[in-house]
Amino acid sequence: MRTIPWVGAAVVVAVAATTVMRATQAADAPGGAPAPASPVAGPPPDPGCIECHQRLHPGVVQQWRDSTHAKAATPVACETCHGSDHKTENDAAKAKRPTPKVCAECHAKQVEQFSAGKHALGEASIEAIPMLALQPESVRKAACASCHSVGRKNPDGSVGKCDACHTRHLFSKEEARKPEACETCHMGEDHSQYEMWRSAKHGVVHHLQGEKGRAPVCQTCHMQEGDHAVITGWGFLGLRLPVPDDTWTKDTMTIVRALGPWGRDEAGMAARVKAIQDLQLARLDARSFNLAREKMLQTCAKCHSYSFGQAQLDNADQIVRETTHLLAESVRVVEDLYADEILPRTADGPKHPDLLLFYESPTEIEQELYRMFLFHRQKAFQGAMHANPDYMHWFGWAPMKSSAQRIRELAERLRADHAAKAKAAAPDTPK
Repeated sequence: MRTIPWVGAAVVVAVAATTVMRATQAADAPGGAPAPASPVAGPPPDPGCIECHQRLHPGVVQQWRDSTHAKAATPVACETCHGSDHKTENDAAKAKRPTPKVCAECHAKQVEQFSAGKHALGEASIEAIPMLALQPESVRKAACASCHSVGRKNPDGSVGKCDACHTRHLFSKEEARKPEACETCHMGEDHSQYEMWRSAKHGVVHHLQGEKGRAPVCQTCHMQEGDHAVITGWGFLGLRLPVPDDTWTKDTMTIVRALGPWGRDEAGMAARVKAIQDLQLARLDARSFNLAREKMLQTCAKCHSYSFGQAQLDNADQIVRETTHLLAESVRVVEDLYADEILPRTADGPKHPDLLLFYESPTEIEQELYRMFLFHRQKAFQGAMHANPDYMHWFGWAPMKSSAQRIRELAERLRADHAAKAKAAAPDTPK
């Protein structure tokens, strides 16, 4: 179910190139040896482009002049990425928006990796979330789409937006390798990964010592050897199957059936699981999880003993287990309220809790449940994965416990109110 999440008309050059620059070739080739010349040689920059845009957008021109694209022996010209249809200020709409298909002419390996990874599913994932359809277009554009357009679907059939990380028109590989390149999208209440890393020991050492390579940054662990797929073991939801015991399995399935508007019958569950699998929101087979875990352990082992890394990640797995159990218990409390017809059932609304409604959840108790799911649990298990004790505990586990208590109390109050109303509505019994 890959449905569902700009660049403005970039004028001088775009994300990718049709010419492999010699400087980049030398850096990318094994041992630093010069790589073969690009099979596609672009024309030199059109002086008309430079002259016009130097006057209109001098910052864009200067960024391009500073780029590897511009400094190549055969520069990547404006037309290489934007086409040659745009000639004057009156036909700017004819300038093509570069896509990964254009980038792949020189960066085929990176585009192939990206296309197989989770960022390529960015737009598809938010289009699968019911809450998004309920928001004004302006909110969708300014919020979710800003980050999730990294996986936008382009008219030429390609998926992605390379300048989400390699910002235009410099398109710097060095810039994209810095942790700050990830900060805009991987921060905030629901995905605080940057803050977790920055305030954990890894981030502190990096801040104190700079680019010396002593401390890992985001790319060290999540883009090993420059792999653009950016795959993690647990996925965004912190769910996987199979898991080691029956209780954990039951808890995982409780959460799975609370994701999305599909029904609870066999067809509904099949559609739900397929969506989760297609969007890589969870790992639904042991092999993919084990491959990602081993890749991470090998990265840890560059600075720590293998057994140390394994012990840390094993303990983080137990945090996933405990937070899954706590959330599942609360989901079941709300499910029971629906089953007993205590929570209202609207004609077009859910007949069960839907965690993906987020802040559009229809009742106070479900609002608490979504915060427990999206904010507190994420911080708890991801804080553990990022070796950040405070995020794991005080920003994650502690508010999860508080939310669970509040959900139990709200359920008791709803049941008491429902019983009182039923009693008041019942006909008097003759004495």
